[in-house]
Amino acid sequence: MANFLKRSIAIKWEGSDHKIAVTNDLCNHLESTGINLFAMQIDLNSGQQPKFFLLGNLITQLLRHVGVPAEQSDVMAKLTQEPANSVALYTFARSFISMVFPEADESEVGKPEPETAQK
Repeated sequence: MANFLKRSIAIKWEGSDHKIAVTNDLCNHLESTGINLFAMQIDLNSGQQPKFFLLGNLITQLLRHVGVPAEQSDVMAKLTQEPANSVALYTFARSFISMVFPEADESEVGKPEPETAQK
């Protein structure tokens, strides 16, 4: 399967940084676990509170994807009891979702594709 995303993002957990490759396979895996990425994108970009347990599940699954043995209860504790971590994890989730659903650069909309050099 072609990977149209080709991006990565880092998450800090328990004092360590972990790089997550944002790929089609990762998105397929997340959605197969019941995480609706499109609905989450709408929630996170609406300016309203996202569904907290789904946010916790997303972060837990992403941590597990890079080999961190995170439990959802640990993630939920950070989201609900530690304000600095809550903001950092929420910001991380928004960044991740924006990589899955990138907005079109307005300066590129309607612009013709560059021609390839022909010999």
